[in-house]
Amino acid sequence: MTELRGSLLVDGRLSPGVVRVDGARIAAVELEDGPARPNDPVVAPGLVDLHVHGYGGHGPVDDLRGMARALARDGTTAFQPTLFPARPAELGEVAASVARAADELAAGGEPCARALGAHLEGPFVNPVRAGALPREDLVEPSPEALRALLGSATGDGRGIRTVTLAPELPGADALVAELVRCGIRVSLGHSDADEARATAAARAGAAGVTHLYNAMAPLHHRAPGLAGVALTEDVLFAELIGDRVHVGDRAIELALAARGPGGLCLVSDALAGAGTGCEVFEACGRSHVVRGGAAWYPAGPDGTPERLAGSALGQLDAVRGLVAAGTVSLEEALTMASTTPARALGLEGELGVLSVGRWADLIVLEPSEGLPLRGVTVGGRPVPGAGGPRAGMHA
Repeated sequence: MTELRGSLLVDGRLSPGVVRVDGARIAAVELEDGPARPNDPVVAPGLVDLHVHGYGGHGPVDDLRGMARALARDGTTAFQPTLFPARPAELGEVAASVARAADELAAGGEPCARALGAHLEGPFVNPVRAGALPREDLVEPSPEALRALLGSATGDGRGIRTVTLAPELPGADALVAELVRCGIRVSLGHSDADEARATAAARAGAAGVTHLYNAMAPLHHRAPGLAGVALTEDVLFAELIGDRVHVGDRAIELALAARGPGGLCLVSDALAGAGTGCEVFEACGRSHVVRGGAAWYPAGPDGTPERLAGSALGQLDAVRGLVAAGTVSLEEALTMASTTPARALGLEGELGVLSVGRWADLIVLEPSEGLPLRGVTVGGRPVPGAGGPRAGMHA
C-alpha cells in the first residue's frame, strides 16, 4: 500500500487529505476538515491531453512509445495521439499503425502515458479555416471517403476515437451521424460554420469543439458562429490551447465564465519539439521556430509571413503559465487538464478523478513558485525521470 498525503484535487477543489494506492488502483481517498494547507504538496489526477501531435522529440507515427514516455515524465498520463490530414485511405492506414503501436504499449505494462485512441484533425475540414493544416490533404465528406478511412465494417475503426470535422461542408451531416453510430467522437473545428450549422451538429451528436477560437470565425455579437455555440452549448466539451499565445487571457477568462472548468479541456496542441527546450525543430517535414511557448512557421524568403503552427508547451507548463498569470486558479487549471478531458471521452470511471477504483495515475506538485513536479505514477508505478525525490509517498 502506498500513501500520498497533501492537498488533493477532489470535485474541483483542493482539500487536505490522503490517497492510498493498492497496486494499480486507488484504494482510498480520505479528506480532512479545513482548507488546503499552503505548504502541502498538491496531489492531482494525471493530466489527459485530447490534442497532441508530438512531444519530447517524438511523434505518434514514428515513435509512439517515446512520445508516451516523454509525456508521462512531464505529468500527462493519458493522451489522444493526434494525426494531421491525409488522403482517407492513407490516413486510415496510418491510424491503424498507431493503434497497433498503442496495443503494444499497453501490453508492455511500462509506466508511461496511456494512448487513448487517435484524434484525426481532418481531413473533412474547411480549407477556408485550414490554419496550419495542409490544404492539399483536405477532402470533402462522403460515405466513400469515410469507408476508406475507417476500413472494414467488421473492424475496430482502426483505433480512431475522435474526428475533427467542419459541419458546414456538403455531406458533413451524414458523416456526423455515421461517426456517432460507429461510436467515434465528433469534434467541430477548422470550420466556418454559422450558429445554425454548429447547433445542428451538436444536436446530432457532436461532442466537442477543437481548439476554441482558433481556426474558426471570430465571435461576433450578431453572428456568434461556432465559437458562440461552443461557449453556450453544454453538450460540447471545448478544447482550449493554454499557451497564452493561441488564445489571449481575456478570451480564456470569457470561456471560463461561460462554461466553467467543467466545460473546457486544456489541451497542448503540442508538436514534436515541445518538451525538448529546442528553439528550432523539424516536424512533419517543416521547420518550426519557438517563441513565447508557441511554434511558428518562419517567414519565407518570398515574403510569406510567419504563421502560428502549434504549441511548444505541454499541459503542465500551460497550467503553470495560466496560474502564474492569474488567468485561472490552480484548481481550475488542473480540473481542465485532467477531470474534464476524461469526462469528454467518457472515461471518468477510469481516469481523471481521485476516487476509489480509478487508475492510480497521479501527479504530485510542489506548492512553491513554478509548481515543480515532484513525481508521477501511472497505474500506481512511478514514472522514471519524472520530478525529484518521491517525498510525501510512503509505502
